[in-house]
Amino acid sequence: MPIEIQKSFEINQTVEEVWDFLTTPERVVECLPAAKLTEKVDDRNFRGEMGIRLGPIGVTFEGIIHFDKLDVENREVSMHGEGKDARGSGSVKMQMHSKLRPTDDGGTHVEVSQSVSLAGRLASFGRGGIIQNVADFMFGRFTDCMTQKLEG
Repeated sequence: MPIEIQKSFEINQTVEEVWDFLTTPERVVECLPAAKLTEKVDDRNFRGEMGIRLGPIGVTFEGIIHFDKLDVENREVSMHGEGKDARGSGSVKMQMHSKLRPTDDGGTHVEVSQSVSLAGRLASFGRGGIIQNVADFMFGRFTDCMTQKLEG
């Protein structure tokens, strides 16, 4: 069963600057704890890995992210990804949609919706709210880092 995650935040930077940041995987990965890009396959496909801790289990997922939609005019981006734990603990699939809107003060409001599905031994952690806690933590770390990079 997928875990649905809805988040939003505002940043004191133009929509154009935020769009550029969020659609450049090399910049995004700098703000994701324990993540790195390993290969740029083409302009829409990227390979990488990401380590996370789910309760007592630490896993590193290796996988691919694909940009499904990059709508510059409406400032909407959709992507999906999937990865497998090298030790066989399980796999993850993710779909994410982000929408940017300018704020009255010249900043940007960002809405993010995600659907995350875990398989294998890791799936049991979704039932106890651990995935939501990890998502909240990572989202907070990401937005703090992005704010620092864009607002200086």
